[in-house]
Amino acid sequence: MSQSTILREPGGRLPALKGLISVPRAAWRPALLVAVAYYLGAKVGFAFTFEPHPISTLWLPNSLLLAALLLNPVSSWWVLLAAALPAHLAAELQSGVPLTMVLGWFASNSTEALIGAVCIRRFCASPLRFDSFRDVGVFLLFGAFLAPLLSSFLDAALVTAIGWGEGAYWNLIRLRFLSNVLAAMIVVPFVMTWANGGIAEIRGASLRSSAEAAALLLCLVAVVIAIFDRHLPGSSAFHALLNAPLPILLWAAMRFGPRMTSTAILLLVVLAIWGATHGDGPFAASSPEDNARSIQFFLIAMSVPVLLLAAALEERRKDLAAQRSVELEAKEQRLQLTHLTRVALLGQLSGALAHELNQPLTAILSNAQAAQHFLAADRIDPDELREILADIVAADQRAGEVIRRLRALFKKGETQFQLLDANDVVREALDLAHGDLVTRHIEVSTNLAPRLPAVTADRVQLQQVLLNLLINASEAMSANAADERRLTVSTQSLAGGGVQVSVADRGPGIPEDRQPRLFEPFFTTKPQGLGLGLSISRSIVTAHGGRLWSTNNPYRGATFHVALPHEPGAPL
Repeated sequence: MSQSTILREPGGRLPALKGLISVPRAAWRPALLVAVAYYLGAKVGFAFTFEPHPISTLWLPNSLLLAALLLNPVSSWWVLLAAALPAHLAAELQSGVPLTMVLGWFASNSTEALIGAVCIRRFCASPLRFDSFRDVGVFLLFGAFLAPLLSSFLDAALVTAIGWGEGAYWNLIRLRFLSNVLAAMIVVPFVMTWANGGIAEIRGASLRSSAEAAALLLCLVAVVIAIFDRHLPGSSAFHALLNAPLPILLWAAMRFGPRMTSTAILLLVVLAIWGATHGDGPFAASSPEDNARSIQFFLIAMSVPVLLLAAALEERRKDLAAQRSVELEAKEQRLQLTHLTRVALLGQLSGALAHELNQPLTAILSNAQAAQHFLAADRIDPDELREILADIVAADQRAGEVIRRLRALFKKGETQFQLLDANDVVREALDLAHGDLVTRHIEVSTNLAPRLPAVTADRVQLQQVLLNLLINASEAMSANAADERRLTVSTQSLAGGGVQVSVADRGPGIPEDRQPRLFEPFFTTKPQGLGLGLSISRSIVTAHGGRLWSTNNPYRGATFHVALPHEPGAPL
């Protein structure tokens, strides 16, 4: 059997070979970008090489490849590595590097990117984000330290074995390690943060924010050029100015987050190393090897804490945003629950409220029928007709007032604080509960203090609290004899401008063992109660800066007290 017969199926298909070389359609575009970026990064790396050492001070291709692996699924990694190979060959062979050295460097570059990508994917969610302290820590440990360190041994061994360039083995390791650490810290955060929504953020940025970002970058460029890209005869005198870029980096971290911080660090590193490789700035006074090591240490030491600070601040901002979101959701749920309990409360009063509406409607009907009778009898007395019309108007206003109050209680909306007279709110609550109190044969007495100070409160929510206390007091006296069903509502001024409203009944009182749980949610002594009335009432009063508590009367029954300050949050 021929070799072609073994490989091919009928029809000339090559299923095994096709499966090996099939490339996901979505991987072609990233592969092309990787090839272009790798080639340009290599050219930039050659420009940052201190001769006669063959190792660049800032070698970008490895970090670009690492960022590409982190941005794409594992299934397409081999495509990206394959796309980087021709770019690597094109860049290196043009520089006169032997082919064996070129292939060896590609092996070490790919090894570094793979080690970093595998470790980071193992410990961080995909894609890697630089908005948390933990993610930045994992990246610095594996992507910027461990991967460059392990691949440096392979790279230095290849350089020594092939004999390309000068330098001792351990010295080459140190130079390559620092170069790749610095490149990883400026390239990977920059690429990852801008790939994750960077363009959308620019489009949605306000004019003020854009102007501030532009001013930040201009200040940084001006400061870096003034320090690192000028020939300084006495460069040691300028060492005190080395920390001048730090306030600008802190500005970026505190105001704009990881994306702008990584951009600022990239600008700083590229401009500083450009000046150093051309004999400018404070890192040009010693040998090329010492100059390279000095500027690498300096830039790494400045970049690491700023990256961590930017991540910590962004994490804090997200935590605060999440906390605000939770608080808003809790507030919305609390408002919904308050509204539902108010609706349930009005449901208990539905029969009495219908009676309250039926009275004025009946009066309107009777007066209208009397007017029709006068007109049919052809004897019109203008005074009587005016009196009838006045009664109709009064009854209509009474019904309209009941409906207005019901609509206010049924309406769902935000809390609206306003200056209120507590006596007026008590009278309104008693009017709403009037029908229910009459049906239960409750005798109501009031002791309202004159000239009460105004309180800042929501009228509807305060009415809800008082209605709940009135209904609870009425139900507590359901087992009493008719002449023992007495309810007293009183108001009084408090020191500091507050007001106290008390609702006293003559029921059995509150047992001592139930008092600690009286205001707990879902705690109830009623067979069909939900146990939310007093809990919601206390939350309303607390939101107004007040207090709601109960006491047993010395003679009989219990009294519930509502204390409200003149202003929410003022001491009572």
